[in-house]
Amino acid sequence: MSILLSDEREMSEEPGQEPWLYELTVSEAAEIDGALATLVDSGKSDFAASPADFPLPKVGPKLRRIVRSLEDEPGFALIRGIPVNGKTEEEVRRLYWGLGMHVGVPLIQNNADASIVDIRDEGRAGRLRVHTSNQHIGFHIDSTDIVGLLCRRAASHGGTSLVVSAEAVRRELSWVYPDLLTALYEPLPFADVASPDENHPDFFMCPVFGRHEGRTTCRFYIRRILRSQDNPAAPRLTERQRQAIAAVEEIAARPDLVTAMQFQPGDLQLINSHLVLHGRTAFDSDESEAGRHLLRMWFSVPSSRLLPPEFEAAWGTRQPGTLRGSALRWQLHGEFGEFQRRQAKELGVVIPG
Repeated sequence: MSILLSDEREMSEEPGQEPWLYELTVSEAAEIDGALATLVDSGKSDFAASPADFPLPKVGPKLRRIVRSLEDEPGFALIRGIPVNGKTEEEVRRLYWGLGMHVGVPLIQNNADASIVDIRDEGRAGRLRVHTSNQHIGFHIDSTDIVGLLCRRAASHGGTSLVVSAEAVRRELSWVYPDLLTALYEPLPFADVASPDENHPDFFMCPVFGRHEGRTTCRFYIRRILRSQDNPAAPRLTERQRQAIAAVEEIAARPDLVTAMQFQPGDLQLINSHLVLHGRTAFDSDESEAGRHLLRMWFSVPSSRLLPPEFEAAWGTRQPGTLRGSALRWQLHGEFGEFQRRQAKELGVVIPG
């Protein structure tokens, strides 16, 4: 999967070697570089900027078309060739912020008010989140409609991204463990990502699988389901429920179902969290200035789906095309909140009442 260097072809709207792979041309990469220069020259902060301050007349509409396509299988895409090489970390952050304004409405992702989160080994792993370690991360969904991961540096060994269709997992479970599948349609407790105390986390109830209008929607993170049990108020998991969530992990990892991607610097992975589970393998930890480094953004997008009724409590709203996910109490505050409101109006994302 080499990068296309022809300046005559545009980024394919019909993916190439793989149905999920899009490769930038020289002219498209140059357009992104030019947009970054425009943003820097404007003197505007990220929160004061708009998509017009990061102009992408060709790449921007194609990014949005790719995002809309994520509502159907395979539900993920890899855009290869984002021009990150030779740039400082701050320059890559600003570049990603500019691209993100053409993808959707960014969300705050944690109690530290971070809208861009570093995925790298910092030698620590929390009880709810382990992205600051080099550990294996099991299959899960992020608390957002669309998750974007931009690779700044790749791992020397390991760190393979793994993605799998939630519908493929559900279908396989129906054949192999039909007695356990029914437990995954029942509301299960999840430790809340916004919990102020990860040793005694808040929790919410949501099924792993839901079906609505003929479509499968999924919410799964075995670590958070198990961590919910640290809160004595959370319902106790039954043995059948524990077997069922273990079966999801087992089926999702099957080689005939999973797609593996070895990131290269400049790869941007976009995933629809409602229909794709993702994880990663462990990786060798290099010095912090040379090791694997991804930047993560979470987005609400106008093309997001209507969720099954039983998912409403977990997401705050089931209505499509709305600002939802993460933790609503983190959103719409201060200067960042004003940016979110402008961005939502620009892209047609509804702010819940």
